[in-house]
Amino acid sequence: MKMKEKLLVLTKTYPIVSKKYEHLVCVAGITDKGELRRIYPVPFEVFWNEKSFKKKNWIEYETESDEPSDHRPESRKIITKTIKDLGPASFKELKELIEQKIISLEELYAKNPREVSLGIIKPNKLIDFVEEANENYKKIKEKGKQTTLIDGESAVKIWIPKNLFSYKFNCSESCPIQHKIMCEDWELIALYRNCDKYREQGKYKDEKVVFEKVKDKFFNVLPNKRDFYFVVGTHYRFKTYIVVGVIYPKKADKY
Repeated sequence: MKMKEKLLVLTKTYPIVSKKYEHLVCVAGITDKGELRRIYPVPFEVFWNEKSFKKKNWIEYETESDEPSDHRPESRKIITKTIKDLGPASFKELKELIEQKIISLEELYAKNPREVSLGIIKPNKLIDFVEEANENYKKIKEKGKQTTLIDGESAVKIWIPKNLFSYKFNCSESCPIQHKIMCEDWELIALYRNCDKYREQGKYKDEKVVFEKVKDKFFNVLPNKRDFYFVVGTHYRFKTYIVVGVIYPKKADKY
């Protein structure tokens, strides 16, 4: 049965290429009822038209059903044309909702992914930030040759990251494990893309400088904010957890 739902958007991952939906963005957040939610399909072009919305905004939409749309309990398939942007939340409001959902990775791993597949972590200690080659780069790039039409005129190609980034961290004060989890946050990949363009233009010396720029922001600068969180979720196919987004206050955010 269809239903309307309000969602505070916590994260958007960098677009992926989907056989069924072309270019997709994974959007996750907390509903006005306090439930963690993953919604799809959210086509890439949504972010370039009148239905565009940002992280930390409330949105409203209709779901095709009030039941999970895949094996992950938080997933809902939405009717894209029903998306409405309701405007930004204050960081105080966002923090109050987030703090009620904080969990450790150990707790998530102990649960069946069919029971829980999304969580919010406040990392206790960041240990490292590493870069690795994207093993599927060539295959994904070949898929990415397809384009998505925007308003029937302009075409957009998805930039495919040649490397991937992971955090090494302890997830809580009592955590004895050094976790290593890949991060697919939109802002991270966008920064990597922009820095790599500077390298191509000769503004940055080499790929080492590109990595240092990305690491400086996401490992040194952002975690020093007063509030810093990971939104983690399981991969659809592999059921392993990845960081689907980082949350932190910006200067424009109101407490």
